[in-house]
Amino acid sequence: MNIEVPMGELVVTKEEVILTTHAVGSCAVIALYDPKLKIAGMMHTMLPHAHDGQPDAKYVDTAIDLALEKMHTLGAQSFDIEAKLVGGANMFGLSNSDIGMENVLSAKKKLKEAGIKLIGESTGGSVGRSVEFSVAIGIVTVKICF
Repeated sequence: MNIEVPMGELVVTKEEVILTTHAVGSCAVIALYDPKLKIAGMMHTMLPHAHDGQPDAKYVDTAIDLALEKMHTLGAQSFDIEAKLVGGANMFGLSNSDIGMENVLSAKKKLKEAGIKLIGESTGGSVGRSVEFSVAIGIVTVKICF
C-alpha cells in the first residue's frame, strides 16, 4: 500500500507501506528510519526554519523534531535512526536566492544536532524528483523528473 506524503506534511509509521511524494524541487524530503524496529518517518518540507516557533511539518527544523518525537513514541532511539535526504534543487536558476540549498543545509545541521546519521542523499541540481520509501526494507528510491 502506498501512502502519499503531501508537501508540508509528514508521516511516521511502522506499517509495511511505501511512503511516496512527488514534485520535489527546492523542497527537502527527509526520510528517517530505525532499521532495528522498522519505524519510518518521511517529511516533505518547504522552508528551512520556522519563524514563529510553532512546530510545523512545512519547515525543515520543526518537521525533524516532530518526526523524531513520533518515532520515539513508537520506541525508536535516536542512535539507531538513519536519515536520507532528497531535493534542494535550484529550480529557477537564480544565483541570488537558493532556497533549495538552504533547505539542504538546514536539514544537515538539524540532523547532526539530533545525533542522526545521514547515510545517503540526492540533492541539488536543477531537476525535480519523486521519492518512494519502503518501510519494510528501508530503501529510498529517487526518480529524476525532467
